[in-house]
Amino acid sequence: MTETFLGRNEKVGSTYPIWLDRSIFILAIIGFVFLNQYMWNQIDSTLLQWTASVVLAIFLLIMTEVSGRIIQMLRANA
Repeated sequence: MTETFLGRNEKVGSTYPIWLDRSIFILAIIGFVFLNQYMWNQIDSTLLQWTASVVLAIFLLIMTEVSGRIIQMLRANA
């Protein structure tokens, strides 16, 4: 048990596996590079290319956040 700033006694939990979270983020960056290159070769319109790049980046960031939340949920329930 440790005492917090507000004087509460709380049990210290296990550490969060930040290396796993960072690894998923790095994989998302690598995936963005390759998928973005593929999309730019498939789409003819420049406006659609840029739109697809932005949507892909936002989608991959959301997926990395979701994976982090899932890791956190699994660790809390274990």
